[in-house]
Amino acid sequence: MSELREKRSNFASTSFLDIIACGFGAVVLLVLLAKDSPDHSVYDAQAATAQLDELVAEMTKRDDALSRIREIQEEIANEKTRIALGTEIIDLTEQNLDDIDHRISEYEQQVAALKQSMNQVSNEEKTPAPSPKIENVGGIPVDRKYVIFVIDTSGSMQAIWQRVMVQVKSLLEIHPKVEGFQIINDNGSHLISAYARRWIPDTPARRASALRSMNSWTAMSDSDPVPGIKAALKIYSAYRKDLSIYVMGDEYSGGSYDVVIDEISKLNKGSKDQKNLARIHGIGFFNPLTPVNGRYSILMREVARQNGGAFIAVAG
Repeated sequence: MSELREKRSNFASTSFLDIIACGFGAVVLLVLLAKDSPDHSVYDAQAATAQLDELVAEMTKRDDALSRIREIQEEIANEKTRIALGTEIIDLTEQNLDDIDHRISEYEQQVAALKQSMNQVSNEEKTPAPSPKIENVGGIPVDRKYVIFVIDTSGSMQAIWQRVMVQVKSLLEIHPKVEGFQIINDNGSHLISAYARRWIPDTPARRASALRSMNSWTAMSDSDPVPGIKAALKIYSAYRKDLSIYVMGDEYSGGSYDVVIDEISKLNKGSKDQKNLARIHGIGFFNPLTPVNGRYSILMREVARQNGGAFIAVAG
């Protein structure tokens, strides 16, 4: 009985010691494990905040660097554009300089040509010029390039119209070739309105067409050639140096001779030398229907005399 109690007592003592030993061992193990565990400072909130600030700072630096890189790239692109524009401006400037040099060369050639022409003119002025040769047909000078017919279209002239047309045709024939011609009546109205204030081209077809138009021309007038002469001198003033005017009529219904003769002479003078320019000829028709007063002949003889022309009386 006592042995059994002793065995129980030994068993209880052994179990307690084992428990104590295990507990101590667990404590030792925990101490050892605690020494080998990671540093708790890594998980410290202050350290984490510092690391985050460092990361943000690095990212900010990176963004600043990227922004600066973009600015530098833009500056490089702008500089390339400026260089390209500068190159283009230089090319254009060089081209303009070449053009200027070319024009200067042309101007120098023109100046040389002008000097040569001036020398020739000076030499010609020193040499007496031969008198110009003036061709005459029946006493009428035919040396001009342009011809105007101023024709009385009043009723008395209509009665002898075929005779008038024969004279116009004859006068055109003694001018085998002119630069242009024109036909107006004594009031200044043009025969062919399409050619008013400009020249009818001198071709056989235009001459024939003008004569056909004259055949049916029935414009009435005042039997006063002065308005027609003035219209011819004013409208075609630029051609007066090369112009012959043929005035055809049978009577003069105007007033004073001297006044209108002076007006015509003033219109026909050049601005520099005051010489008469256009030649003004008079063609007078004897007409049974016209009172025998001779006023047309008196007027046109003096106008022709003062303006380098001739007066011809046509009978029959």
